[in-house]
Amino acid sequence: MQRYQLRFVYGNLRSAIRRRDWPHAWQSLGQAIGVDMPPCPSEHDLRAAVPLLREQLSYRGAKPAELAMLNGDIKQLVKLEDLPVPEAAQIARSVAHSHRALPSAPYRKDYLLLRSRPAAAADPRALVTLYCSRDDRARELWRMEANQREDPRRAGRLLEIPPCCIDAFAADCERSRRDQDALNDDACRRVLATATADAPGDWRLNPMANAELIGFYPCSARCPAAVERAQAVLAAMPTAAAQAAERQLRRPVLYYRLPFFATFTDRWLGGVLQPDDCAVNAMPDAAARTAQALFAALVAHTLSTRGTLAAGPADSTALLCRWQ
Repeated sequence: MQRYQLRFVYGNLRSAIRRRDWPHAWQSLGQAIGVDMPPCPSEHDLRAAVPLLREQLSYRGAKPAELAMLNGDIKQLVKLEDLPVPEAAQIARSVAHSHRALPSAPYRKDYLLLRSRPAAAADPRALVTLYCSRDDRARELWRMEANQREDPRRAGRLLEIPPCCIDAFAADCERSRRDQDALNDDACRRVLATATADAPGDWRLNPMANAELIGFYPCSARCPAAVERAQAVLAAMPTAAAQAAERQLRRPVLYYRLPFFATFTDRWLGGVLQPDDCAVNAMPDAAARTAQALFAALVAHTLSTRGTLAAGPADSTALLCRWQ
């Protein structure tokens, strides 16, 4: 499905959610993620799936790894995306003695398509990107992105991303040139497709959590250069934060499309079901979170029907990703 079609589907999904028309919303979700849906659950069953929701990849607020990169001088330029305006101001003040910190113009995020549009700074939902460096790199990248000049290779060099990963992301950008909304999803899917049961990815390169360590999409889930960067970031993090990141990033991922994915423990994948073994991603936006609750009901239905994901997902559009 092209993203211009997906915008229409998401419009129908939001409209059905506002009307509490759950059968229509259920079918719209199926269109969005490319799944032939089972019969719509009852509202009681939909509510029962809500406890599966966990904020895992929220696109809101500073990530622990970003702060470690900034405070540990791991990179010359750190780009912190999707910060609430007050949080960005606080971070800028905290590094003012050593770094130039430049905020982007404020924007609001569409938490289904993951696109942004301009917003007033006073809007409580407004976010900014903060560019921080000790030299002029922050201003260079700030100016380039403020003018909407897309140059992934130049941006990648400024951000000290490994050349192999720059090449892979530049290819993603080229493929999505006429369908820009597809970029995040395509890049995610490319990385996750290299983390399989037969060839697990390195957990330090798992991009599907606020705990992610590198801030870019690696060329594969086992890229040695990206692993080296991730290990440096991990070493700069407080011990408790590093341990929490490892626990989250080692969880297998069932991925359909951003922002619809779930993570599991190996017990659930093996068929021994415990209530805390499954977590479905939840966004801070109410409409997106309700759509993700519908997705949680689909995941719960799949697991109650099949009992396990050990043999892989039932739907051809889904990826089951493993880490070691």
